[in-house]
Amino acid sequence: MDKEEFKQRVREAFGEDLHRASPATVREFFDSIDVVVPLTLRGDSRIVIEETAKTYEEVMRTFFARILHEPSDRAAQLLFVVALDLCYSVIESHDADRIGHLFRHWDDDPS
Repeated sequence: MDKEEFKQRVREAFGEDLHRASPATVREFFDSIDVVVPLTLRGDSRIVIEETAKTYEEVMRTFFARILHEPSDRAAQLLFVVALDLCYSVIESHDADRIGHLFRHWDDDPS
């Protein structure tokens, strides 16, 4: 998708100033767009994952190294998506820490 279409999709999802962005709407947005590298399918329709990284750090290092070789519009989209995901993951984690105590005993067996 080109830069203008991407910007329009962001504005439609979150509003002009992103005021509708939340962990839930960010996840919905990610589910509705395709800015990742398309998956490779084998002849039997199984997905081929060609990843040699063994740690999250290595995955991220590889991602950022590859971004340097992408066209600027594509790089900006990918970096925006990663930054948005990381930021809202932190918010979601913070909220869970802040209010998680309210839900801790719901799974306890009363017997």
